[in-house]
Amino acid sequence: MNISISGFDNTLFIPSDGGIATLVICNDLFFRRVVEDILDAYTKKEGNNRTVVIYDSNHDPLNFAKDILIVTDIYSYDLANRTITAALYKNIQDNSDIDMAKLAQIEADILDVLSAINTNSSQSINYQTEISINDLLKMAHVGLEANTGNNYLDKLYGIIDSAQQLLSKRLVILINQRQLLSHCELQALLQYVQNNHFSVLFIEKNCKDKLNEENILAIDDDLYDFSTNS
Repeated sequence: MNISISGFDNTLFIPSDGGIATLVICNDLFFRRVVEDILDAYTKKEGNNRTVVIYDSNHDPLNFAKDILIVTDIYSYDLANRTITAALYKNIQDNSDIDMAKLAQIEADILDVLSAINTNSSQSINYQTEISINDLLKMAHVGLEANTGNNYLDKLYGIIDSAQQLLSKRLVILINQRQLLSHCELQALLQYVQNNHFSVLFIEKNCKDKLNEENILAIDDDLYDFSTNS
C-alpha cells in the first residue's frame, strides 16, 4: 500500500503483507486537516478532493469505510460493539459444526418454559416460536473477551485480530496512539503484524523512536516533507 498526500511529492509505503508505517505531521493545522479528511472519508461524508488517498498494490484506492479501521483511543475502544459482535455471530454460524438435533431440543425446551409462563394478567404474552443459533448466542451474551486490565498492547492485539479476522479490514490506522507504546512494545507489535500479515499505520505529531523495519513520512512545521525508509 502507498499513502499519498495532496500537494506533497513523497509517498509513504505501508507493507500490505504485514508491517508498520508512520505518518508524522508536525504542523498542527495541517495535522488537523489530514485527520478530519480521513475521518470524513471513514464516515462516508461527501468530498471529491481528498487530502489523503491510500492505494493498494494494484494502485486502486482503498475504500476507507470498507477496508480500513480507524482508532483514536485504544483504551475506550469497545471490542463488544455491535459491528464486531454481529460479525462474530456470523463467523460462528458459518464455521461451527452445530448439532441441529441438539439445537432443536434446546428450542423445544425453551418454548416449553415460555408456554408455562403465568403473568397473572388478562393480557397474553407474545414470543417467537422459532429460535436460531443467533438467538442463543444473544441470550448467552457471547462476545469477544474484553481486556479488563490496563495492557495497551494486548488491547491493540485484540483490535487488530477483530479487524482482520471478523471485519475483513486491510489496514488499521491509529491516530495519536504511538506515544503510549515503549520501544519494546513497538517491536513486539511489529513482529505481531508481520506474523499475521497485517498492516498498521500510525498518524502522529511527532515520532522519536523509529523501528529499523519501518517507513516514515514526515511533514515539518514549514510543510516540507521528507521520508525515511527501512
